[in-house]
Amino acid sequence: MVKVVVNNGQYKITIPKELALAKDWGPGTIIRFIEAPNGDIILRELKK
Repeated sequence: MVKVVVNNGQYKITIPKELALAKDWGPGTIIRFIEAPNGDIILRELKK
């Protein structure tokens, strides 16, 4: 389940651990937030 949290005035989302592990995301991973025209949210990793 994704949750919205507030930390020092910034809104952040959490993602399920299983998703992060499956995508090999960890500390320092940069993820782009994209909103599709139909309102869907897409999270895309930005490769270095």
